[in-house]
Amino acid sequence: MTGLPPRSWLWIGLALPLFACATEVGGGAPGSGGSGQTGAAGNMTTTGAGGTAGASGSAGTGGSAAGAAGTTSGAAGATGSAGSSGAAGSSGAAGSSGAGGTSGRGGSGGSSGGGGSAAGRGGTTGAAGSAAGRGGTTGAAGAAGTSGVAGTTGAGGTTGSGGAAGGPVSLKGRKALFVVDNTGSLDDGENILKLTLENKEMVVTLSPATGPASLATGQNVVIVSSGVGSGDFVPVFKDVAVPMIVFGNSAYSNLGWIATSSGKGSVNSTTLVSLADTTTPLVSDLMTGVGFKMILDSRSTSLYWGTPTAAAIRAVSIMGQSTQLVSFGYEKGAALMTGTAAARRVGFGVKTDSIQDLTIEGFKLLMAAIEWTATAN
Repeated sequence: MTGLPPRSWLWIGLALPLFACATEVGGGAPGSGGSGQTGAAGNMTTTGAGGTAGASGSAGTGGSAAGAAGTTSGAAGATGSAGSSGAAGSSGAAGSSGAGGTSGRGGSGGSSGGGGSAAGRGGTTGAAGSAAGRGGTTGAAGAAGTSGVAGTTGAGGTTGSGGAAGGPVSLKGRKALFVVDNTGSLDDGENILKLTLENKEMVVTLSPATGPASLATGQNVVIVSSGVGSGDFVPVFKDVAVPMIVFGNSAYSNLGWIATSSGKGSVNSTTLVSLADTTTPLVSDLMTGVGFKMILDSRSTSLYWGTPTAAAIRAVSIMGQSTQLVSFGYEKGAALMTGTAAARRVGFGVKTDSIQDLTIEGFKLLMAAIEWTATAN
């Protein structure tokens, strides 16, 4: 007996009177079972109170049945309300998500109702609270940032200045009046010069030394052969307002290009010459400080020089003799020994019958003189 647990003794003590009543036959009507009170429903967070135990029914006369069990336990607790929605995020930065609502706690079960003879059955468990509250609505996305202002376009660099023009000057369509001693019979040099001008696409017109001067009208340049006598052409063409080139030096004094007749002379064609001024276009692209020949050694002839006025453009001189100019010029309006130049003027100290014997340097100087005069107007 000592091995039984304490609860067993309790149940045995309660059961003995029941067994005693059950042996009486024809006893009184069974006692009515006490009804247990219904437990109050749990609210959102508190547990519903259990129903009170039903009172034991009084024993009927000879009643044998136990009191009926207590009624159904307390009602389920009310469902917890959903959490409130999170506030929307402010514009600009993305809105934060709304915090989730807290879950409603379920109502606690009602306590068991006491039985009549036996204990009333426990109340049913209160219904659990509803699921967790819904999360708050997602905050509205922040507004997009404004676009950056486009940078201004940088100013373009200035255009570089053009380099100096290179290559030969175009003489196409330019007109030359070629004054010769005999228009019907040109010497070799005169023919070569005429063909050279025409090869440059110039229009060449032949004129006798006596003119008339009106032949120079509309021409770009007047070219006077060294075979023409100065007494013939100077009175006719000296003051025409057209650029002029004169070969040799026999007419320099009459033209007023030198001070006196003693301001001219000649040297052997093998004599070296050099540039007197590198800044003038009359020297082409020849190098300064270097002596060179105007005529090929295969030809024995002369070079002709003159000493022009201070207003003259000095191109080429006898080497070592800076006042003895083989090639020189006057710009329009420059002071001569008598009067001024009516247009550009060039003295070229080679006779026309030596043109076919010019060196490369000599030919470049000749073409520089033609280009400078023929392109002046």
